[in-house]
Amino acid sequence: MRLAFPLLSSFRARSPGWLTLPGTPTAPGWPAATPAGAPGTADDPLLTIDEVIAELRVSRAAFYRWRRQGAGPPVVRLPGGGVRVRRSALTAWLRHLEEQDTLER
Repeated sequence: MRLAFPLLSSFRARSPGWLTLPGTPTAPGWPAATPAGAPGTADDPLLTIDEVIAELRVSRAAFYRWRRQGAGPPVVRLPGGGVRVRRSALTAWLRHLEEQDTLER
């Protein structure tokens, strides 16, 4: 088996301490992608679309329709094109919907 990036492990071993490279908490030897206490951590995780639609009990099509209409929760677009929703943003969006519903009554 031939690795696409054979020098990556040797680069990590030789990189200076001040050089911070992106990573995740599950990648051994790499720093966390976000600092402690910042969004995207255990206190405020980034949810996948599958997690959001399961929690809201809506279809994927409904979620993306809300996004197109500008009515869905705020999202974070990742460099690879993935989309995530912060737990705090989802909670705030749901509270906003509840407040709107209360005002309309």
